[in-house]
Amino acid sequence: MTAPVPATAPHLAAVQALRGVAALLVMVSHLWIIEQKYSPDQLLGRWAEFGMVGVDLFFAISGFIMVYVTHRAPPKGSIALSFLFARMARIYPIYWIVSFALFLIWLWRPEMVFAAFQTPPDILKSFTLWPDERPPLLAVGWTLTHEVFFYLLFALTLLFDRRYLLPFLAGWAAITMMGHALGGQSLGAEGYLAFSPLTLEFIFGALAGWAYIRLQKVGYVAALLAGLAGFALAFAIITATGHHMPVHHWVRITWFALPSALLVYGLACFASDQVPRLMVRLGDWSYALYLTHILSLSLVGKIWASFAWEGYADNILMLVVSAGFAIIVAGLTWTFLEKPILNISKGLRQRLFPQT
Repeated sequence: MTAPVPATAPHLAAVQALRGVAALLVMVSHLWIIEQKYSPDQLLGRWAEFGMVGVDLFFAISGFIMVYVTHRAPPKGSIALSFLFARMARIYPIYWIVSFALFLIWLWRPEMVFAAFQTPPDILKSFTLWPDERPPLLAVGWTLTHEVFFYLLFALTLLFDRRYLLPFLAGWAAITMMGHALGGQSLGAEGYLAFSPLTLEFIFGALAGWAYIRLQKVGYVAALLAGLAGFALAFAIITATGHHMPVHHWVRITWFALPSALLVYGLACFASDQVPRLMVRLGDWSYALYLTHILSLSLVGKIWASFAWEGYADNILMLVVSAGFAIIVAGLTWTFLEKPILNISKGLRQRLFPQT
């Protein structure tokens, strides 16, 4: 869900691998839903819903990477425009392709795509990722609406010297919290997005990026362990008190914003040769997996429903098959669609912004 590090910055293999883990976590949360829908038995429990913390990790990674790839950028309007071009070229083309495929299915069999919602999506807002009260056509698109908002606001920092980054982030966090407290989220879908507490996860990640640049890996093992302990503690307390994955955004950031940022900072400090190449490749596929996994799981789920039987044998088989199929589809999507598109956009960016 986040843009890859350009060639001018050293590749952070562990952060790339964490992207893959985040996408897998989100996929597990949806596997639980698919199993409930198509199987008479459920092997996965409500705990699988906690896979949605992958979204919190994605937001923190986004903030970290945006600071990391721009920390030496001079304050120029062309730099800001080049940054936005790269981010939008990363987000939109493959999102449009997957959304268009879903749109064709929706035209043919709308109940297969949007059966869980009473009102159909706004197609134009879905494709543009403009904020809307209704969910987008591609369900995971709501997180991309947040991503686009992050990038637009962060691009403003590129108009000023990088020493002003920290005050900007602090001011952004303060405005977000104040706006939310004053009811800014009641100002339609745009206000809901602008003053969403989830923005703080991006800011926490950006602060982790600032710390990575300034602290030169100081305390990274402690940060990594603290992040892991934070997630474990949150999971233990939430489940022990009979609750489930938090829906309320303030509760969500209370539990997951700081652990996510600490985890990203800690992992960023690991050398590339310490990270399994398979995990790095999964990170390469993470955006494609994030966009396509619901379609992939739904297709296998339809097949599963035709022969599902009592007992867990078919659940074990089909959960593995479903996950494997989703990952294969993601790999093919990255190889034959996403990677070529990124290469084209990179060349176009160099021609449009030759001095950046």
